[in-house]
Amino acid sequence: MKLNRIIIAGVALVLAASNELPKFAATDAFAAFNKSAMSASEDAGRVQIPVSIGALEAIATTVTYEIDTASTAQAGVHFNLVDPSAVLTFADGALTAYIELDLIPIHGEDGYTGDKKVIINLLSSNDVKIGGERVCEFTINDQDHPLAAILGKYTITDGTVTETTEIVKDPKDVTVVHFPDMFPGLRAWLGNSGSIDVVGQVSKDLSTITIALPIDSGYKYSNGQPLKIFACDAENIYYDVSSITLTRTETGFSSGEYGMWGYIVSTGANSNWGYDPFTLTKQ
Repeated sequence: MKLNRIIIAGVALVLAASNELPKFAATDAFAAFNKSAMSASEDAGRVQIPVSIGALEAIATTVTYEIDTASTAQAGVHFNLVDPSAVLTFADGALTAYIELDLIPIHGEDGYTGDKKVIINLLSSNDVKIGGERVCEFTINDQDHPLAAILGKYTITDGTVTETTEIVKDPKDVTVVHFPDMFPGLRAWLGNSGSIDVVGQVSKDLSTITIALPIDSGYKYSNGQPLKIFACDAENIYYDVSSITLTRTETGFSSGEYGMWGYIVSTGANSNWGYDPFTLTKQ
């Protein structure tokens, strides 16, 4: 029986996070990070981390800060502070100033050290308060990951549906990858009620990625039935297939004889999302 594709259309209100702080009178002005998390490649050189004053008019002031001891990046090894005084100066009418780091790349045979975090805390100012966003985690992304050759964005297609997905590294295990957005339609439909974390085990020669099945989304339909990801082909779902293997090709990966479908059984209707046997083409 050919599976029916169900497309659910909806209207979503997306609130974009602004980097501009609200503005207050001088008595209520505050300093805060524009973003609580940032990242850059270890090869990025000098990077700037913005701190802004929430004020109607510029205030000539200074803000002190520190590198938190919980940071996994080490000064002098992974980065250097451009201004070791750790005092940020707002002058000449500026409402934004920048903490600057010089990143130190580590390459070569022992180059893979893993991503490192620089945690920066805003401490004090004589003229303004310190706002709620007083901590910024800056991640230095290691470029020597053993799986670097297969990480990145891919076009996924099963001959009918074409979408974009991404293969990303696991924060701890260098033999594992994740597909955080493999089923965009399904993810949007689930909302906060569940998630699809597609996890793959990579072979030593990077030639295959094995995905264990079924994958439980954590979502349950009104009749108590869970939504899970199973193996499928163009005609059927296979509940007894325990994994599928993506095989590396010249342009990406192929899923071979199986695809993957999300499936819920409800009274009188079948709802499903996914891909028949598919290919991944690196962008």
